[in-house]
Amino acid sequence: MSETIAITDFDFETHDADMDALIAAWLPEIEAAAEVHVPDDRFMSFLVAGLRLGARSKSLKGFNMMEVINKAGYSRSTFFRLFEGYTGFLFKGYQLTCRLSVIVYRKHLQGRELSLDEFCTFTADVFYGANCSIPNEVIQMLWREHDLTHQQFHPHLGELAPMIRDYLAANPQTGHLVIDVEELDGVLKTLDLVILNARIEGDALWGTPFYYKKLRKMIKGYLITCA
Repeated sequence: MSETIAITDFDFETHDADMDALIAAWLPEIEAAAEVHVPDDRFMSFLVAGLRLGARSKSLKGFNMMEVINKAGYSRSTFFRLFEGYTGFLFKGYQLTCRLSVIVYRKHLQGRELSLDEFCTFTADVFYGANCSIPNEVIQMLWREHDLTHQQFHPHLGELAPMIRDYLAANPQTGHLVIDVEELDGVLKTLDLVILNARIEGDALWGTPFYYKKLRKMIKGYLITCA
C-alpha cells in the first residue's frame, strides 16, 4: 500500500504539480470537511460521488453524470431538483469544494507557530496545491458557462482575510504585523485573479514552479509592508 502524502508535503518550488498525487492528498481532506460542514445528506452524497468519479477521470469527457447519480444512491429526479442539470451540479460542487478548501486550510493552520516566511510558504503550498488538484478544463468550462464577476465565481475568498489576520495577530512570530483586513482582502483577491486568469487562458507555465513562486512572493511582499 502506497504511503499517503499530506497536502503540505509537496515541493512546488522545484517540481511541477502532480495532479494525481494532489487529488489523492486533497480528496480525503475535502470529504472529511464536507461531512462536518455539508448538512444536506443528499448534497453530500452527490458531492462525494462526483469528487471520486472526477478524481478517476480528471476530465469532463470521462465524467459520467448518470454514474454520479447511481453512486450517490438517490434518484435522477432528486439530482435535478437540487442542481437543475450537469453544469449546475459541477458549478455548485466546485464552489463548495473551494469553500471546503478554506476550511481545510484553517484546520491545518491552527496550532502552528510559524515565522513570516514559514507562513507564506505554508499558505502558498495549500492554495497552489488546491488549485492544481482541479483540471483547468473544468474551470474554463464553468467560467465560460456563467456570466459572473470574479468575486461571484469565487465567493470563498471573502473568508480568507479575517482568518489570516486573526492567525497572524495571535501567532507569536507575526503578532507585530499591522494588517488592514480590507486591504488584505483586496490583495488576496488580486492573487487569486492572477491564478484564475492563468488557468482560464491555459498558460503553459501553470502547474510549474513559476506560478507557485509568484504566489508565495506576492503574499510575502505584501505582509512585509505590514511590519
